[in-house]
Amino acid sequence: MTDTKSERRIAKIFKANVYSEGAGFLVHRPIGDRMMTTKETDPFLMLDELGPKEYKKGEFKGAPFHPHRGMDTVMYIIKGQGAHQDSMGNKGILKPGDIQWMTAGSGIIHDEGRNHPGGMLHGFQMWVNLPKKMKMMDPAYKTIRASQKPLFNNSQGVKAHVIAGQVGDIEGPIKTVTPIQYIEFILESGSQFTHKIGDEMETAIVYVYEGKGQFQKREADRGTTIKFEGKGTITFKGGPKGVKFLLLAGKPLKEPICWKGPFVMNTEKEIEQAIRDYRTGNLVRVKATELLLTSDNTRSPDKNSPEKKSPDKNLS
Repeated sequence: MTDTKSERRIAKIFKANVYSEGAGFLVHRPIGDRMMTTKETDPFLMLDELGPKEYKKGEFKGAPFHPHRGMDTVMYIIKGQGAHQDSMGNKGILKPGDIQWMTAGSGIIHDEGRNHPGGMLHGFQMWVNLPKKMKMMDPAYKTIRASQKPLFNNSQGVKAHVIAGQVGDIEGPIKTVTPIQYIEFILESGSQFTHKIGDEMETAIVYVYEGKGQFQKREADRGTTIKFEGKGTITFKGGPKGVKFLLLAGKPLKEPICWKGPFVMNTEKEIEQAIRDYRTGNLVRVKATELLLTSDNTRSPDKNSPEKKSPDKNLS
C-alpha cells in the first residue's frame, strides 16, 4: 500500500562524484560511494552515469572481461550503442533506449563496450543486490528493446519510461528478484506530477541527468542526487526547459553486505570463495539464459536457449 496522504522528505541532496571505470572512462556515481552508505541505498548498490560524451572510433575501450557474483546489473543506453558478450558465448548490441537486465547470480564473466564505433555515448549502469537465498541462482539475461518499454503519458507534459515498477496503470516489463522501481521521468516545463511509492519501498532516490526541476519544492539540476526518507509520495515539477531524471525505489533487504570489487555476498568467507572460484575457473557454473516475457510479466527462460554447460576451465 501507499500512504497518499503523506509525502516523503528530502534526507540528502548532493552532486554526484566522478570516477574512472573499466579501461579508463569517466562516470558520475550517484550511488555507491562515500556520499551514502549501503544501508541508506539498500537494495541498490551502485548507479553510474556514463557520458554524455562524444567518442572517436576506437577511443572508448569499455570494460574488458570481468566477473560478477551475487547481484543484478542493469545497463540502460540513452544515446549511442554498446556491445556486450560473456565467456559462455552470449552476445549482443544495445542501441538507444535498450536495456539489459542481467542477473549475475552464481557467476558470470562478461565484456562491455568492445569495438565501439564512435559517436555520442550516454547510459547508466545500476547494480541491485540479491537476497541471500538468491545469490547463487543461475545467471540470466533479459534484453528490453526501446520499442518494448511501457510509456506512461498523462498528456499534461509528463512522460515516464517504466523499466521496473509502476506509474499510474502502467507496469514495467519484468518482475525483479528484489522489489524495486526503476523509472525514467521526462517532464516538460511547468508540468507537475505526484508519484506513488509503496510504503514497503523505504528507499527512494532521484538522479537528475538533464535540465532542472523541483522535488518536494526543492530545486535540483543536472548531476544532483536526492535521497528521500519516510513514507508516501514524491511530487516533482519541470523547470524552465524541463527535466529528465531517474527514480529508484526499493524494499531494503536488511541483510549483511560483504562487497569486494565485482562480488557482493553476505560474508567474508563467501567473498573468499568467489575469488577462489574465479581464479580456478569455477566461477561460471552454468550458461546464462535469455529470459522472455510471459503474459503476467514474470520472467521465463527462452526455450531455445542452449542447455546448461560445465564451467569453462580455461578462465584465469
